[in-house]
Amino acid sequence: MDGLREYTLAEFLTEQSTNFHSGLPLVHSTESANIWTMLKQERVAVTPCDTFTGENLAYFFHGRPAYRKFHKQPQDWELPFVLVLKSTCLLNIRRIFPFDSGAFHSARLPSYLSRFDETGYEVSSHAGAVDLLVDIFFGGDASYFHGKAKSREEVSRRNGLNIRYAQVLALCSLYNREQLEADDRTLAIEVQTDQDVSIKDNLLGAVLPRSYFDDSGLKKYFKERGVQVRQYDVYPINTEAYVSIVYEEVKAIYKKLGLING
Repeated sequence: MDGLREYTLAEFLTEQSTNFHSGLPLVHSTESANIWTMLKQERVAVTPCDTFTGENLAYFFHGRPAYRKFHKQPQDWELPFVLVLKSTCLLNIRRIFPFDSGAFHSARLPSYLSRFDETGYEVSSHAGAVDLLVDIFFGGDASYFHGKAKSREEVSRRNGLNIRYAQVLALCSLYNREQLEADDRTLAIEVQTDQDVSIKDNLLGAVLPRSYFDDSGLKKYFKERGVQVRQYDVYPINTEAYVSIVYEEVKAIYKKLGLING
Protein backbone atom coordinates (compact mmCIF):
# COMPACT_ATOMS: atom_id res chain seq x y z
CA MET A 1 0.00 0.00 0.00
CA ASP A 2 1.46 3.35 -1.07
CA GLY A 3 0.02 4.93 2.06
CA LEU A 4 2.56 2.98 4.10
CA ARG A 5 5.42 3.08 1.63
CA GLU A 6 9.03 3.91 2.47
CA TYR A 7 11.59 4.66 -0.23
CA THR A 8 14.97 3.08 -0.90
CA LEU A 9 17.95 5.03 -2.22
CA ALA A 10 17.43 3.37 -5.62
CA GLU A 11 13.80 4.52 -5.70
CA PHE A 12 14.78 8.01 -4.58
CA LEU A 13 17.26 8.36 -7.45
CA THR A 14 14.62 7.43 -10.03
CA GLU A 15 12.75 10.57 -8.97
CA GLN A 16 15.80 12.80 -9.50
CA SER A 17 17.46 14.44 -12.48
CA THR A 18 20.61 16.51 -12.92
CA ASN A 19 22.57 18.35 -15.58
CA PHE A 20 25.76 17.55 -13.70
CA HIS A 21 28.20 15.06 -15.20
CA SER A 22 31.07 13.77 -13.12
CA GLY A 23 34.35 13.95 -14.98
CA LEU A 24 36.21 11.65 -12.64
CA PRO A 25 37.58 8.34 -13.97
CA LEU A 26 37.45 4.89 -12.40
CA VAL A 27 40.19 3.79 -10.03
CA HIS A 28 41.40 0.26 -9.39
CA SER A 29 43.84 -0.29 -6.54
CA THR A 30 45.81 -3.44 -5.83
CA GLU A 31 49.16 -4.59 -4.45
CA SER A 32 52.23 -3.73 -6.50
CA ALA A 33 53.07 -7.42 -6.90
CA ASN A 34 50.25 -7.55 -9.46
CA ILE A 35 51.79 -4.93 -11.75
CA TRP A 36 53.60 -7.36 -14.04
CA THR A 37 50.66 -9.67 -14.72
CA MET A 38 48.14 -6.86 -15.17
CA LEU A 39 50.28 -4.88 -17.58
CA LYS A 40 51.43 -7.95 -19.51
CA GLN A 41 47.84 -9.15 -19.95
CA GLU A 42 46.61 -5.55 -20.33
CA ARG A 43 43.56 -6.21 -18.24
CA VAL A 44 42.05 -6.09 -14.79
CA ALA A 45 40.80 -9.65 -14.43
CA VAL A 46 37.73 -10.68 -12.47
CA THR A 47 38.40 -12.99 -9.51
CA PRO A 48 36.23 -15.01 -7.10
CA CYS A 49 34.49 -12.63 -4.71
CA ASP A 50 34.36 -13.18 -0.94
CA THR A 51 31.37 -10.86 -0.48
CA PHE A 52 29.13 -11.98 -3.33
CA THR A 53 30.03 -15.64 -3.18
CA GLY A 54 29.85 -17.65 -6.38
CA GLU A 55 30.60 -14.61 -8.54
CA ASN A 56 33.77 -13.52 -10.30
CA LEU A 57 34.07 -9.75 -10.01
CA ALA A 58 36.46 -6.84 -10.37
CA TYR A 59 36.04 -3.80 -8.14
CA PHE A 60 36.55 -0.12 -8.86
CA PHE A 61 35.85 3.12 -7.04
CA HIS A 62 34.58 6.18 -8.83
CA GLY A 63 37.37 8.73 -8.67
CA ARG A 64 38.86 7.76 -5.31
CA PRO A 65 41.84 5.42 -4.60
CA ALA A 66 40.13 4.06 -1.52
CA TYR A 67 40.80 0.32 -1.64
CA ARG A 68 43.84 -1.25 0.00
CA LYS A 69 45.02 -4.18 2.09
CA PHE A 70 46.57 -3.59 5.49
CA HIS A 71 50.14 -4.69 6.12
CA LYS A 72 51.92 -3.71 9.32
CA GLN A 73 55.41 -4.01 7.85
CA PRO A 74 54.89 -4.16 4.09
CA GLN A 75 57.44 -5.16 1.51
CA ASP A 76 57.58 -2.98 -1.59
CA TRP A 77 55.46 -5.45 -3.57
CA GLU A 78 52.72 -5.23 -0.93
CA LEU A 79 52.37 -1.47 -1.31
CA PRO A 80 49.50 0.17 -3.24
CA PHE A 81 49.50 0.24 -7.03
CA VAL A 82 46.75 2.41 -8.50
CA LEU A 83 45.35 2.38 -12.02
CA VAL A 84 43.34 5.37 -13.25
CA LEU A 85 41.04 4.27 -16.07
CA LYS A 86 38.53 5.91 -18.36
CA SER A 87 35.04 5.90 -16.86
CA THR A 88 33.80 4.16 -20.02
CA CYS A 89 36.13 1.15 -19.69
CA LEU A 90 33.59 -1.31 -18.26
CA LEU A 91 31.78 -3.58 -20.72
CA ASN A 92 29.16 -4.43 -18.12
CA ILE A 93 28.30 -2.99 -14.71
CA ARG A 94 27.18 -5.64 -12.26
CA ARG A 95 26.44 -3.42 -9.27
CA ILE A 96 26.91 0.14 -8.01
CA PHE A 97 26.88 0.95 -4.31
CA PRO A 98 27.33 4.38 -2.69
CA PHE A 99 29.86 2.86 -0.29
CA ASP A 100 32.19 -0.12 0.11
CA SER A 101 29.92 -3.18 -0.02
CA GLY A 102 32.52 -5.19 1.88
CA ALA A 103 32.21 -2.82 4.84
CA PHE A 104 28.43 -3.24 4.73
CA HIS A 105 28.62 -7.04 4.68
CA SER A 106 31.21 -7.21 7.45
CA ALA A 107 29.13 -4.99 9.77
CA ARG A 108 31.70 -2.17 9.80
CA LEU A 109 29.09 0.49 9.05
CA PRO A 110 26.90 2.17 11.70
CA SER A 111 23.73 0.31 12.64
CA TYR A 112 21.58 3.24 11.52
CA LEU A 113 22.50 2.29 7.93
CA SER A 114 23.31 -1.41 8.08
CA ARG A 115 19.82 -2.19 9.41
CA PHE A 116 18.47 -1.60 5.88
CA ASP A 117 18.52 -4.22 3.13
CA GLU A 118 21.55 -3.77 0.87
CA THR A 119 19.44 -4.15 -2.28
CA GLY A 120 17.93 -0.72 -1.68
CA TYR A 121 21.39 0.81 -1.98
CA GLU A 122 22.28 -0.99 -5.23
CA VAL A 123 21.68 1.63 -7.91
CA SER A 124 23.11 0.24 -11.16
CA SER A 125 19.64 0.18 -12.75
CA HIS A 126 19.75 3.98 -12.98
CA ALA A 127 21.95 5.10 -15.89
CA GLY A 128 22.88 8.38 -14.20
CA ALA A 129 23.32 7.01 -10.69
CA VAL A 130 26.95 8.07 -10.22
CA ASP A 131 26.30 11.62 -11.43
CA LEU A 132 23.29 11.92 -9.12
CA LEU A 133 25.16 10.57 -6.09
CA VAL A 134 28.03 13.03 -6.55
CA ASP A 135 25.73 15.98 -7.28
CA ILE A 136 23.09 15.40 -4.59
CA PHE A 137 25.34 14.39 -1.71
CA PHE A 138 28.55 16.32 -2.48
CA GLY A 139 27.77 19.03 -5.02
CA GLY A 140 30.70 18.34 -7.33
CA ASP A 141 33.78 16.28 -8.11
CA ALA A 142 36.24 18.18 -5.90
CA SER A 143 34.02 17.88 -2.82
CA TYR A 144 33.43 14.20 -3.54
CA PHE A 145 37.14 13.49 -3.97
CA HIS A 146 37.92 15.23 -0.68
CA GLY A 147 35.00 13.57 1.13
CA LYS A 148 33.30 16.89 1.90
CA ALA A 149 29.64 15.93 1.88
CA LYS A 150 26.64 18.23 2.06
CA SER A 151 24.94 18.26 5.44
CA ARG A 152 21.95 16.05 6.02
CA GLU A 153 19.86 19.19 6.57
CA GLU A 154 20.85 20.65 3.20
CA VAL A 155 20.17 17.43 1.29
CA SER A 156 16.83 17.03 3.06
CA ARG A 157 15.76 20.61 2.35
CA ARG A 158 16.75 20.60 -1.32
CA ASN A 159 15.15 17.24 -2.07
CA GLY A 160 12.08 17.37 0.16
CA LEU A 161 13.08 14.36 2.24
CA ASN A 162 11.00 13.12 5.13
CA ILE A 163 11.04 10.03 7.34
CA ARG A 164 9.84 7.86 4.46
CA TYR A 165 13.32 8.41 2.99
CA ALA A 166 15.14 7.12 6.07
CA GLN A 167 17.50 5.07 3.90
CA VAL A 168 18.58 8.22 2.04
CA LEU A 169 18.93 10.15 5.30
CA ALA A 170 21.09 7.33 6.66
CA LEU A 171 23.42 7.70 3.68
CA CYS A 172 23.66 11.44 4.39
CA SER A 173 24.67 10.63 7.95
CA LEU A 174 27.25 8.12 6.75
CA TYR A 175 28.79 10.61 4.33
CA ASN A 176 29.00 13.10 7.21
CA ARG A 177 30.84 10.47 9.28
CA GLU A 178 28.24 10.22 12.04
CA GLN A 179 29.24 7.40 14.43
CA LEU A 180 31.63 6.22 11.74
CA GLU A 181 34.61 4.09 12.70
CA ALA A 182 35.35 2.63 9.25
CA ASP A 183 37.77 4.31 6.84
CA ASP A 184 37.38 6.40 3.68
CA ARG A 185 36.08 3.46 1.65
CA THR A 186 32.65 4.20 3.10
CA LEU A 187 32.72 7.58 1.34
CA ALA A 188 33.47 6.23 -2.13
CA ILE A 189 31.12 5.02 -4.85
CA GLU A 190 31.84 1.37 -5.63
CA VAL A 191 31.41 -0.02 -9.14
CA GLN A 192 31.53 -3.77 -9.82
CA THR A 193 31.88 -5.61 -13.10
CA ASP A 194 31.64 -9.30 -13.93
CA GLN A 195 33.83 -9.06 -17.04
CA ASP A 196 37.57 -8.55 -17.45
CA VAL A 197 38.45 -4.91 -18.07
CA SER A 198 40.88 -4.01 -20.84
CA ILE A 199 43.67 -1.64 -19.85
CA LYS A 200 44.64 -1.04 -23.47
CA ASP A 201 43.45 2.40 -24.64
CA ASN A 202 41.76 2.94 -21.25
CA LEU A 203 44.71 3.62 -18.95
CA LEU A 204 45.03 7.31 -18.06
CA GLY A 205 47.35 7.22 -15.08
CA ALA A 206 49.16 5.12 -12.52
CA VAL A 207 50.58 5.57 -9.02
CA LEU A 208 53.27 3.18 -7.80
CA PRO A 209 56.17 2.88 -5.32
CA ARG A 210 59.50 4.43 -6.33
CA SER A 211 61.18 1.02 -6.65
CA TYR A 212 58.74 0.15 -9.45
CA PHE A 213 58.78 3.65 -10.91
CA ASP A 214 62.55 3.36 -11.37
CA ASP A 215 62.25 0.15 -13.41
CA SER A 216 63.26 0.91 -17.01
CA GLY A 217 60.78 -1.55 -18.51
CA LEU A 218 57.86 -0.01 -16.66
CA LYS A 219 58.99 3.49 -17.59
CA LYS A 220 59.05 2.49 -21.25
CA TYR A 221 55.61 0.84 -21.03
CA PHE A 222 53.96 3.94 -19.58
CA LYS A 223 55.81 6.41 -21.80
CA GLU A 224 54.86 4.60 -25.02
CA ARG A 225 51.20 4.76 -24.00
CA GLY A 226 51.19 8.36 -22.82
CA VAL A 227 50.19 7.37 -19.28
CA GLN A 228 50.49 9.93 -16.48
CA VAL A 229 52.65 8.26 -13.84
CA ARG A 230 53.29 9.34 -10.26
CA GLN A 231 55.52 7.68 -7.70
CA TYR A 232 55.84 7.76 -3.94
CA ASP A 233 58.81 7.07 -1.69
CA VAL A 234 58.93 4.02 0.58
CA TYR A 235 59.26 4.33 4.35
CA PRO A 236 59.22 1.89 7.31
CA ILE A 237 55.52 2.50 7.94
CA ASN A 238 52.33 0.45 7.59
CA THR A 239 50.16 0.62 4.49
CA GLU A 240 47.55 2.90 6.11
CA ALA A 241 50.20 5.60 6.38
CA TYR A 242 50.44 5.71 2.57
CA VAL A 243 46.75 6.51 2.04
CA SER A 244 47.04 10.31 2.04
CA ILE A 245 50.20 10.11 -0.10
CA VAL A 246 48.39 8.04 -2.73
CA TYR A 247 45.43 10.44 -2.71
CA GLU A 248 47.75 13.38 -3.37
CA GLU A 249 49.41 11.61 -6.28
CA VAL A 250 46.07 10.64 -7.83
CA LYS A 251 44.92 14.22 -7.41
CA ALA A 252 48.07 15.39 -9.22
CA ILE A 253 47.14 13.12 -12.14
CA TYR A 254 43.62 14.56 -12.23
CA LYS A 255 44.97 18.11 -12.27
CA LYS A 256 47.39 17.23 -15.07
CA LEU A 257 44.50 15.79 -17.08
CA GLY A 258 42.23 18.74 -16.26
CA LEU A 259 39.73 16.54 -14.43
CA ILE A 260 39.56 18.36 -11.11
CA ASN A 261 40.05 21.81 -9.56
CA GLY A 262 40.78 22.60 -5.94
